[in-house]
Amino acid sequence: MKTIFSLLFAVIPLMSHAQTAPKEKDMSKTDSMTFTRDTSVIEEQRRDGKHADDFQKSFPAMKIDPQTMTAMKTTAEFRLDDQPLLWFAADKSNAVLDERCFGELTMVNVTTLAKDGKITLGQLKEPGRKLTPRAVAWFLMRAGVVQTFVHLEATVHLDSEKHEGSRYEAVFSGKHLFYTNERHESAFRFRFIIEEDGTMRVEV
Repeated sequence: MKTIFSLLFAVIPLMSHAQTAPKEKDMSKTDSMTFTRDTSVIEEQRRDGKHADDFQKSFPAMKIDPQTMTAMKTTAEFRLDDQPLLWFAADKSNAVLDERCFGELTMVNVTTLAKDGKITLGQLKEPGRKLTPRAVAWFLMRAGVVQTFVHLEATVHLDSEKHEGSRYEAVFSGKHLFYTNERHESAFRFRFIIEEDGTMRVEV
């Protein structure tokens, strides 16, 4: 009898933990995210790769070799066929994209983009269409391709989105926190667009 009770009490905590374990976010349904320097690609680069002085200005697309490359932890929740989308290059000099999904992408900082500004990020390839457009947008922000803060952090909200055939357009707004001699908050708003041919761009 003692053995049965011992086993029962050992199992209950395990069941409780399983029930309360946090669930991974569904990026196709997420409508708000916070991005911080501490959880950014550049901080992971500085910690685990070769030192980087600033955010990447462009992101090469390469064939991923899991034997020689290391998946970025920062963007680990974004995957295609259970393979992460962003990796350290073999020499850990920078972050590279899975070429199945993307062509080379250009970074845009939406906090400094001039009024009426438009920047073409690059190409979403056909296999990347397996990802929902909203998940693609969040991935680009998490990866720092669409940079939403300069110094410390930003909170971004999805305001609206629309689908017209295979064309996607979403409006995002947010605030980023930074310091000069004192604390500042600055608001921004931008549109993220995926054209029918896969061209991705940001407009203010």
